[in-house]
Amino acid sequence: MKKWVSMVGCSLLFLTWMLPVNAEEGTALKRKPLYQADVRIDPIKKEVAGTVTITFWPKDPTRAYLHLYPNVFTEEHQGMLWEELLGNGPTLGSYTNKKLLVDGVAVVGKQIKDLNILEVPLEGQAGLRKIVMEFEMTLPRNDGRMSYDDQSIWLGNWLPVLAVYDKEGWHLDPYEPVGDPFYSENADYEVNVTLPKDYQLASTASDRAAKQLSTSEGEKTIQLDAENVRDFALVVMDDSYQQTETKVGETVVRTWWRKTDDSATAEQIHEAAAKSLAYFHHQLGAYPYTEYDVVRTGGAINGMEYPALVFLDGRHFFAGEETGIVTVVHETAHQWFYGLLGNNQVKEAWLDEGFTEYVTLSYLSQQDPLLGAERVRRRLAQGTSVQYYVAEELRPWQALSAFPDNQSYSDLVYSRPSSMLWLLQGAWGEERVHDVLKQYVEKYRYQVVTGKEWGAFLSEMAGEDASAFLDYWLKVDMSQQEQAAAWLERQRLKHQKK
Repeated sequence: MKKWVSMVGCSLLFLTWMLPVNAEEGTALKRKPLYQADVRIDPIKKEVAGTVTITFWPKDPTRAYLHLYPNVFTEEHQGMLWEELLGNGPTLGSYTNKKLLVDGVAVVGKQIKDLNILEVPLEGQAGLRKIVMEFEMTLPRNDGRMSYDDQSIWLGNWLPVLAVYDKEGWHLDPYEPVGDPFYSENADYEVNVTLPKDYQLASTASDRAAKQLSTSEGEKTIQLDAENVRDFALVVMDDSYQQTETKVGETVVRTWWRKTDDSATAEQIHEAAAKSLAYFHHQLGAYPYTEYDVVRTGGAINGMEYPALVFLDGRHFFAGEETGIVTVVHETAHQWFYGLLGNNQVKEAWLDEGFTEYVTLSYLSQQDPLLGAERVRRRLAQGTSVQYYVAEELRPWQALSAFPDNQSYSDLVYSRPSSMLWLLQGAWGEERVHDVLKQYVEKYRYQVVTGKEWGAFLSEMAGEDASAFLDYWLKVDMSQQEQAAAWLERQRLKHQKK
């Protein structure tokens, strides 16, 4: 496996940080972490082993924390939500940290078991630091984001990733079985993958442009590079997979499916991915990556978003199945809300799911009015019927751990915020709402946004305080219902006068 040259890496990082940063990229890009990994994947044994080097500027000079998400699946979990996530009869995996270095010196990390987090001591030095960790894992088998079947291995949230330290301090959240329990900042990735010659892969990187570094008997090593991404996901596929691709602007959209899948359904999914990417590119701002992969996996995750790559489970590829169209549009919209515009998905999941579902409704309403109207009707019904949630003191603006089931999560995190934005569209018109969303994405592109910042931005765009409107819809504060309705009516009248 290729060994990284630290002098070159540091020089590149120095140049990257010292060059002027475009205004639209924001200050978060000035000191991005760099993840460099050499990994070997054995699709037969279902094993992954390698080394990851993380070069970064710590905000806390005494320690760093790494999320080791694969550790979650090395022990059994009980409860309805875990059963829904993992499926029937899941098998456990294994995960081992074999070596840990900080700036070339061996250190002892502290495993925070319940959180599946590794604390790495930094000994109080200031400036650029480098963590090297060697790991080995055997993949678990379940219905979730990191698993396998006979034809593929899908690796979501598999590499160690730095925990976020922001103005609130460290975010060391556990892996919840509801929602997407992840919070990460943008970084650059250089990942060398060694795998058998007969296997294919799709990843967050631009795989079509990837270099094949070396070959040996029965193996190949591929260099994968991705800039300004929030995570790095990967799928390894055998020769039962085929693909189709379409150029959308500067981006090649590729959809991967199996020869045993229904080809007409796969083509419909691919067409929806390409058309919706073009739509969101126009409505929300430029898509920056040169490749976007939609990959059919096993399991039952439905759909899962990663930068420049999304998973769709195999149930969407049956003949006559139409759920894949809606799912791939939703996951494509996540390329903006979660990907380009980050948020704390553990504490404010509505910020990506609600906005993603709103623009999904907008696309479907334009592309297929009957399908769009039914989807809007269902979301409005779920998003406005909140008497039960008021009694249970549940709301969209709460942490994942507060949701007792996936139905409440769907109703409150997807349906209620998207209903809020749909009604705002009724007052402002689609063109105005989408113009505001484009400005919002542009302002916080590649950064992390909070619900408080969205509230301030909306108030600025509306020309008046939007707190009552947001408190009613996102905190289900029924005392603000009349004020929220009055705010919306004032916005409607203001828009009509223009």
